[in-house]
Amino acid sequence: MSNQSTYVLGINLSHDGSACLLKDGKIAIAIEKERLTHRKHDGKNDNDAVRYCLEAEKIKFENLTLIVQNQNFSMLNSGSDQFPRGVSRLIGEGCGVPIVTISHHLAHAYNAVGTGPFEEMAILVLDGCGNAYDDVIEKAIDIYPRDVDPDLQHLFFEKDSFYHFREELLTPLVKDFSPGGMNFKDNVLFPPTTKHSIGGLYSAVKEYCFGGTSDEGKLMGLAPYGRADVYKEPIFDLIDGRVFVRYNWMSHFRKPCLSHDQFKKEFQYYADIAQWTQKEIERALVYLVTHRRRLTTSNNLAFTGGVALNAVANAILEKESGFDNIYFTPAAGDNGVAIGCAFYGWCRVLGQRRAPHNGSSCFGRCYSREFIRGILDNFVIPNAEKSRELVPEITTIIAESMQAHSGKRMTIGLNVVDAGIFTLFLDEAGGKIDHSAPIYSDLSLYCSAEQLIRWINSGNHLAVKNREFFDYKGDIHSLMTALNLSEVQRRLRILFETRRICDCIPVTKEPRDLCQYAAKLLVKGKVLGWFQAGSEFGPRALGRRSILADPGRTGLRDFINRNIKFREDFRPFAPSVLYEDVSEYFEYERESPYMIVVARVKPRWAQRLQNVVHCDGSSRIQTVTKEWNGRFYELLRAYKQASGISVLLNTSFNRRGMPIVETPSDAMGFFYECGLDALVIGDFLVEKQSPNRLSCGGRQAVGRKSAVGQPRRQ
Repeated sequence: MSNQSTYVLGINLSHDGSACLLKDGKIAIAIEKERLTHRKHDGKNDNDAVRYCLEAEKIKFENLTLIVQNQNFSMLNSGSDQFPRGVSRLIGEGCGVPIVTISHHLAHAYNAVGTGPFEEMAILVLDGCGNAYDDVIEKAIDIYPRDVDPDLQHLFFEKDSFYHFREELLTPLVKDFSPGGMNFKDNVLFPPTTKHSIGGLYSAVKEYCFGGTSDEGKLMGLAPYGRADVYKEPIFDLIDGRVFVRYNWMSHFRKPCLSHDQFKKEFQYYADIAQWTQKEIERALVYLVTHRRRLTTSNNLAFTGGVALNAVANAILEKESGFDNIYFTPAAGDNGVAIGCAFYGWCRVLGQRRAPHNGSSCFGRCYSREFIRGILDNFVIPNAEKSRELVPEITTIIAESMQAHSGKRMTIGLNVVDAGIFTLFLDEAGGKIDHSAPIYSDLSLYCSAEQLIRWINSGNHLAVKNREFFDYKGDIHSLMTALNLSEVQRRLRILFETRRICDCIPVTKEPRDLCQYAAKLLVKGKVLGWFQAGSEFGPRALGRRSILADPGRTGLRDFINRNIKFREDFRPFAPSVLYEDVSEYFEYERESPYMIVVARVKPRWAQRLQNVVHCDGSSRIQTVTKEWNGRFYELLRAYKQASGISVLLNTSFNRRGMPIVETPSDAMGFFYECGLDALVIGDFLVEKQSPNRLSCGGRQAVGRKSAVGQPRRQ
């Protein structure tokens, strides 16, 4: 190999879009698209993620050796130059770089190959749905079913795949295919992808219990509130090493959740269903894994695919799978496909040896001290009263942009609620169409000019209900596609700067010993945003983009749920603990660096750790070591010195419906729109002049009522 570095770019073009750039076989940078666009599970168009990776590494397209991609349900046989909606890609057939397309489960498997800790291992891929039978590029020794009519192969999709990796060779052992999950009976519990998919069934039950696009992990959090003796009928048939969804029970369930009020009213009903589903998922998983165990001589298993994010089931697999060691990939969902694509390119296409991985799952770009300092020095907060005076001008800017782009006559009104929180409503030709749901209309918070742009460009908070005027399901994305966002942003910034509506600045400190200072704030009951180094890749905050708090202060859990996370109060928080101390607090002695396994808290610590213990006595733990989480490790040590325990409440730096923050500007914007007390960002600490809290002895809710209103079990 020459002295010039070899770069391989991996791309996931399905939901949870992502990109990963390898430099000489090691991950140089990787990002999930949602972190850049601020839309949960954003995918398809990969331009933002690709641009992020190239700019972070300071390279251009001509520096790439190879591009490997996957788009579920398509092998891009018609070309790679455009997306389905006709938008041009930054990369395509004419970019001058070879492009290889691989199938879905193969990409998942190479995620485990590239990041796994074992030289030799079995790999199980289990998710909602993979590629069609006729698109899969690797054929296994055993394929189920064995008699698929060639004319129907495009209707069967990957359900689960089992591989063996040894001496740089990945061998497919078993691939199980299932008919596509076409729901002709209009039953919401019918798996939306493949007919007999464990992941698809779990997703369907999530939809039944919550509606919308909530994460499947929310169902896992609800399950412990359910009663074990309400539903006993098997959900799955387990036959000859295969899992089949039974359908005879589905017709008895006729109350899918259609509103938040319905969920609160029927809380126990949905909790019972969640409990039943979780136990059945565990039963099916143990059966499948123990069956596959007999097909390999390996004592090591890597488990990946979306189902591998079920931390409760993972804990059971550690005990009952028959494998000595299990690696649960931290980015097990489709976001990890980009990593797998990149490693497939390095190992299989280029024929290079796998480089040892250091175990880190943090692949985002690092922001320099000078960059962060500049953000802090220039961050301003609009004055609420002055902001209200600008509503007519802001409305005109947005309306003119939309009319120029769409050609439709329309008025867009902005209603400023409290301190700079905006709500959109629409008129057409002077006639009122509808109001959107208010954005935090009962909170007294701050926002920045950049945050207003983010709300305008987001599909998570706003909902336009008129289905005739907009052609894309009537949701906010239809409104946003009609806006020239760059022009709106340019004009709004000019407006805010010329009218000088911003009259507040952050209170910034640079403590001599940052971790000790932060630990003292946590002991006092403060809730901290924690922003350090490159961001985590995957759904869990692991001490780079985290919200941290005392794990035992009474009322703090509910305060964070209501005033920072803005989510349901039944949802648990996770603990981060020094690895060397994990067995002191929990019935667990292994490493769990990715917060992907649950363990029971020891009874003597249950009260002291009450904010990170779920109603069933379990905790989804993260063990922290110094190797790739140095500053977070030092904070935990400082907190242990100040408080006597080495455990902190750790939740992701975001709120419900919002991706985890990526940039310093993201962190500052969210910091000033929620009830956080302080923000540790790089070497700096920012405190609010008027934090949303009382004394350290208690907490005051900031406007929003309980999300669910259900009492927590103790």
